Amino acid sequence: RIASPEIEQGRRVFMQHCHVCHPGGEGGLGPSLNDKPLPAFLIQSQVRLGLGVMPEFGEQQISAEEMDELTAYLMALRKFR
Repeated sequence: RIASPEIEQGRRVFMQHCHVCHPGGEGGLGPSLNDKPLPAFLIQSQVRLGLGVMPEFGEQQISAEEMDELTAYLMALRKFR
């Protein structure tokens, strides 16, 4: 079970911005996220800049603090696979 305030906040950010294309971290409209061994800075770069059909998410959509929480959540997801 994933249990920390930071990771729970990251889950909320994920549900708001990412879940529709990456349901539960699995593949959907977008590829799976929970099997990618990317370091935190690459996760954050991809979210900020977008890639292919993935839109970019600027600080207006996801604050710096929320980005850290989202990254922590995504990294925790792959530990529980």
